[in-house]
Amino acid sequence: MLSGIVHHVSCIVEEDMDRLDRFSIWAIVILIISSSALISHHVGETKSGRGSQESKTTLNSSIVLTEIENQVNVIKSLIEGNNLNKAEILVKELIQKYPFEGEPKMLMGDIFMRRQYPVNAILEYKEAVDLNPDYLDKKTSLSQGKKLNVAVKEAIIEIEKKIKANPDDKLLKKHRKDIYYLQRKIAGGCA
Repeated sequence: MLSGIVHHVSCIVEEDMDRLDRFSIWAIVILIISSSALISHHVGETKSGRGSQESKTTLNSSIVLTEIENQVNVIKSLIEGNNLNKAEILVKELIQKYPFEGEPKMLMGDIFMRRQYPVNAILEYKEAVDLNPDYLDKKTSLSQGKKLNVAVKEAIIEIEKKIKANPDDKLLKKHRKDIYYLQRKIAGGCA
């Protein structure tokens, strides 16, 4: 292919061109060839560098997930045993350590539901769902749709009572928006 390009350029150059035209054409040919070589060399480097980065990321993710999973099992058993204070401490540590994981937020919501604070639970569940939408998908093992539906219904009842008692409270109105937001997400999800 390269020899074909060079031959074609030679034919053009031999025709009726002055010296500057010939020089320009050869300079362009050399630039194209060197650019192609440089690009193909860098593409090879990028592929090999990306693979090692992806394997490091996958390894780190699996370590993080294992650590979270171990903590989650401990926390769930504490919640089931009604040791909510100890569970809350462990959940807050997980949230601090892994702020972009949804599971600690879901557990904090469970703690609030056990304490019968459904509005606070909804705020946590909303963040968990925003971090990981799989909580609303029936097809995943993370599906929490039924639990979230129950929590939303309880939170709506509580928030409406509070707003009726204090209709000018802007924070309560914001919480009501958050509750309705989660309700719409549940309805629009696969839960």
